[in-house]
Amino acid sequence: MSAAMDSSFVLEIALALGAGVLLNLTPCVLPVIPIKVRTILRGAGEGLGARAVSAALFALGSVSFFAALGLATALLHLQWGVLFQSRAVLVGLVVVMLVLAAASFSARSLPVPAAIARVGGSRHLGPFASGLVGGVLSTPCTGPLLGGVLVFALTRPPADIVALFVAIGLGMALPYVALLLRPALLARLPRGGAWAEVVRKSFGWLLLGGAVFFAQSLLPAWVADTSWIAFLAALVLWAAVTALRASDRRTRWAAALASMPALAIVYLGAGFWPATGHGIPWQPLRAGGVGAIATLHRPALVEFTAQWCLNCRILEKTVYRDPAVARAVRAAGAVPLQADLTRPNPILQRLLARYGGAGIPFLAILDRNGREVGHLSGLFTAGTLIERLSTLQPVSTAGAAAPADSASEVSASVSAATGGATVILHIARGWHVYANPPSAPYLIPASVRVLRDGRALDLRPSYPPGTTIGLRIDGRDILVYEDGTQIGLPGLASLRGTQVLVRVQACEDKGVCLSPATLTAAVR
Repeated sequence: MSAAMDSSFVLEIALALGAGVLLNLTPCVLPVIPIKVRTILRGAGEGLGARAVSAALFALGSVSFFAALGLATALLHLQWGVLFQSRAVLVGLVVVMLVLAAASFSARSLPVPAAIARVGGSRHLGPFASGLVGGVLSTPCTGPLLGGVLVFALTRPPADIVALFVAIGLGMALPYVALLLRPALLARLPRGGAWAEVVRKSFGWLLLGGAVFFAQSLLPAWVADTSWIAFLAALVLWAAVTALRASDRRTRWAAALASMPALAIVYLGAGFWPATGHGIPWQPLRAGGVGAIATLHRPALVEFTAQWCLNCRILEKTVYRDPAVARAVRAAGAVPLQADLTRPNPILQRLLARYGGAGIPFLAILDRNGREVGHLSGLFTAGTLIERLSTLQPVSTAGAAAPADSASEVSASVSAATGGATVILHIARGWHVYANPPSAPYLIPASVRVLRDGRALDLRPSYPPGTTIGLRIDGRDILVYEDGTQIGLPGLASLRGTQVLVRVQACEDKGVCLSPATLTAAVR
């Protein structure tokens, strides 16, 4: 396992552990807290050894439930992502989250069955049963809070999947294990009050934000955007009113800090939120264009994403927006393609499986022949992606070393006349450059700039129509320029003091594309 994958897995374990701790404050688990506290108080008067046994059994009960759930996920290969493609599942998930949010706002916990409320038994059975019951009751809230972690788990080996679920159970048990080992901590716990009520209601906002996040896959774009704006306005209003009404500083701070997780959901989930940098210019990959990937004759990135994938949104707001990553993609001459799995698409799902992906987010890195030469799954850093892109080098042709860049196969000359100047492209036999405008957004067309005394002149080059040589991508003819193509520069009657720059990407008619180059046209 690579260092990048290790760091990503450690991050997911930490997130699962922390989210497991937070599950204790959800309306799913709140009703069973008295049962857990009763277990703690029952063992508080015993010796350290007996309390340690109770703590271990309590943790074992919680971990056992989640380990079993993780084992079932690993062995049965439950496809959480495929479930999220179902409208019925999304509707059900949204309804559950709305009900749980309402429970948080109404100061009511979900009812506990009488049989569970009477959990007790022997000294050893009681702690184990209390931990187990907490895990069982947490399941309605586990999916909403840990959806990204669970989807990520499907990209891991079975042992790692189980480890992620165990981390959730361990996180749930940790506060009670600490109290069993140190009963004196009960006296130091802050007393409840207005601030505690604010923190509890903040989970309602977190669940409500999750409901909007998953509902946006079911709604028209304008309705989803309106829902996010309404949610954000209501959240800010609640935090402001709560802080203004608070009579103590602790409650005011609680109102500000407790709203931060919900604000994070708005930032990551809402597509209209501004993000720094222009990022990678993704082009949509549809089912009909899959067969054309191998005909690009350029490296490619294929990102598999979906609206319901929170980890995908994190990458798209951070790593894919990094200017250094965008420069690395351009330097590699890679075509960035984006496959949307928000809705079921058998062709794109088979492509994901062919590249070795079991879940999303997933990024496949392809060479210029369309072969997968590497991939990244889950969360990863900009540095990891840049390192992978640096390995994409021009391939050799006919057994010879590949030229360094397009300047090896293309040159340009320029001459002036009364009506304007003319740039002529000199292209080696068997090679071409892409016409301007390009036939597809991700192609690099031939373009001309004119500088005089270091400043760009406001000229509009007259690009000729391209020709076809049999290249087709996604059902479209690709237009190219061949040797002798002339590009007009109207209004440029004198070349004195000027520098004519021509940017091209040379591609062999049989397939290989070289790195783009900027040429200085020779004056004739």
